[in-house]
Amino acid sequence: MRIHLALFALTVLASLGAADTVVENKDLRVIVSQDDHSISIQRTGDDFAFVPNAVFSQEVERVTTSTALTKDKETSHLIQLDHVGGWQTQLAIHPNSPFVHISRTVRNETDQPIEANSLDFLNYQVDVGVEPSKLQVLGTGGLTPVAASQGSYAFSAIADPDTRHGVVSGWMTHERGVGVFFPENHAGGVQVKAQIDFGHYQVDPGKSRPTETLLIGYFDDARLGLEAYASSIAKHYDIQLAASPGVYCTWYHAGASNENQILENTEFVVKELKPFGLGVMQIDDKWQSALPKDFKHDGEIQTTGPIKVFVDTADNYSKGMAHTAKEITDRGMVPGIWFMPFAGNFRNPYFDPEIFAKNPDGTPFHDARWSGTCIDSTNPKAEKFIRERVRRIYDWGYRYFKIDGMHTGAISYNTYINKAYGNQDFGKSILHDPHMTHIQAYRKCLGILHEEAPNTFILGCNVSQNMRSMGPAFGMVDGMRIGPDNGSAARGLWDQVVLGAWHGTNLYFLNGKVWHNDPDPVYPRADNPLSRARWMCSWMAVAGNMHTSSEQYSTLPKDRLDILRRCLPSHQLQARPVDLFETNQPRIWMVQNDRMNVVGLFNWNEDSADEIVDDLDKLELDSDKTYIGFDFWANEFIGPIAGELRRTLAPASCQVLAIAEIADHPQLISTSRHITQGLIDVLEEKWDAGHKTLTGNSAVVGDDPYELRLALPADGTWKISNVSTDSADATIRILSENQTSARLVIETPKSREIRWSVSFQ
Repeated sequence: MRIHLALFALTVLASLGAADTVVENKDLRVIVSQDDHSISIQRTGDDFAFVPNAVFSQEVERVTTSTALTKDKETSHLIQLDHVGGWQTQLAIHPNSPFVHISRTVRNETDQPIEANSLDFLNYQVDVGVEPSKLQVLGTGGLTPVAASQGSYAFSAIADPDTRHGVVSGWMTHERGVGVFFPENHAGGVQVKAQIDFGHYQVDPGKSRPTETLLIGYFDDARLGLEAYASSIAKHYDIQLAASPGVYCTWYHAGASNENQILENTEFVVKELKPFGLGVMQIDDKWQSALPKDFKHDGEIQTTGPIKVFVDTADNYSKGMAHTAKEITDRGMVPGIWFMPFAGNFRNPYFDPEIFAKNPDGTPFHDARWSGTCIDSTNPKAEKFIRERVRRIYDWGYRYFKIDGMHTGAISYNTYINKAYGNQDFGKSILHDPHMTHIQAYRKCLGILHEEAPNTFILGCNVSQNMRSMGPAFGMVDGMRIGPDNGSAARGLWDQVVLGAWHGTNLYFLNGKVWHNDPDPVYPRADNPLSRARWMCSWMAVAGNMHTSSEQYSTLPKDRLDILRRCLPSHQLQARPVDLFETNQPRIWMVQNDRMNVVGLFNWNEDSADEIVDDLDKLELDSDKTYIGFDFWANEFIGPIAGELRRTLAPASCQVLAIAEIADHPQLISTSRHITQGLIDVLEEKWDAGHKTLTGNSAVVGDDPYELRLALPADGTWKISNVSTDSADATIRILSENQTSARLVIETPKSREIRWSVSFQ
């Protein structure tokens, strides 16, 4: 009773007092107006209101404040709004979070169920401190001015491209519905409508039901806000990602391949690519037969898209999928497989029609474009079917799943290629359990994968079929195809060469935090012009996206195979586009560690050269300092670089530069192991001034000559006197030496860490 009394007393103070209701911490202040219960959100330090006004559609009748202790015994500050009709809203500011967390609960105090497809969650104004006409909006549809912005799923960043100052909004949860944002110019400012699409959302009489949690924050660099948003998702769902795998996929050169060809490829990979980081051999569509071998049926079966019976094999895998999985595993690789766990075909007699979701007229809900008939996981019989399907494939021995047609788990249409918001008749279908939303049905499907296939890497494929499959997969998949198929890039079609990079840039902040972004394969084959093959591989390597390739590797020319080696494995660091809010095709990427900087420059124009000029400060370097660099593909030192970076790129080309501040002693600038030139392989570098010796520790691949590129001070007085390694069967020798640089090569028959030393006289 004391707790209720204290709460009541606080309620009276908040509701009837003369002052506005305020909670704050060292970063944020939330104010609820006493007059109209509108909300404003400020930065604590300067009282700048980056959300000057926010309103709910439901009238507020009571405001209360409280505090709560986190696990670390720090204080969170809360405001609760009680609305007419029993709805509740909570606004929370937590220590070590740059966002205001807003969550809502729907209460039904009527005698009839409340049913809705979507909810108008919040309408709020955004102020970044500049004229709205200068602002850019980044969402799932790309970068646009506010006036041209479209609805975006999961997140919205509104930023000043000159300063990167901006407001980042994001849906932290997607457990019952899909969060969407609609920014627009309104009354001389920018207004955002935050909405949740459920499919079907039902609250029974006398019951309450939560919705989702919205995050809003202001950032001096909105890129860091997007990354903080991803980190908030990862913390909420306790996402612990393993390292990004290197993957072979059969699809873009051989369909499903066959049991002999894939083993030939596996044996080649074990020798030539596994030491560099390729570890998964994934079989794609067309391994499956139309019916189980013991199922009798006369006549032709009409299909939509791929065959969706995943029981027995076609002739290309006559010994069965378990046999091939074992053969791949026995060779030390991870077997992977493609299938569509949540889809079927109502015309195929193998399927029990009861497992399918229904249209309002009782017919099966069917996507006639490609995806097929959607299985309703809220039906116990359908749930059992999905579980048995997943467990069957798991028991064959596959530990990497490429899950296609993900949106079918949410009983939705295929709208490929989907980027920005579209209504798409979501919620048209009828679920067996009306108390589960379509998004809950989808997350249940994804949960079954984890329950029936433990310790299996789950790759979602793909959000472009229906963007509603993206946010609800947070915390449920290990990797995600974040864009459409790029198969024509294999022969150099430019729009397809850059396709994965465009989609991967828009969602760059999710990579390595929420899941591993998969932009679809790179193609080093000879049909793809060299500069374009390098462009694809370099973007993937610098951005740190998941590595996938689709080749019969033994047929690649030696120089093309070497390109693949130089982008394996993917690094696990935070890479970011420098000009994210300046152009819809960011040309400059930066990734750093405590030793070096790697700058990727990309010309998106296939017909004309591009001069890239930017202040070093914009690249997170110091414009008052001087730098030296190395151009990986040109295989040459560059610099000195001071004040600005200025480079000219040929059409459809790229440059990858390793850059370091010039030192007064010899220093390692670049290595030959990887496109990122030391980011993943150099474990340590030290200069001993007393002995005039540079030492390092590098992860070196066996039988792969490992080149060290050293920059020497410009005074021309440095000359190598001795070189050595700590390994008896590793050699190190000088390739070249002049007054400003030196090159050395280490060779070893085994992959290992090697300590090396270079002394100077």
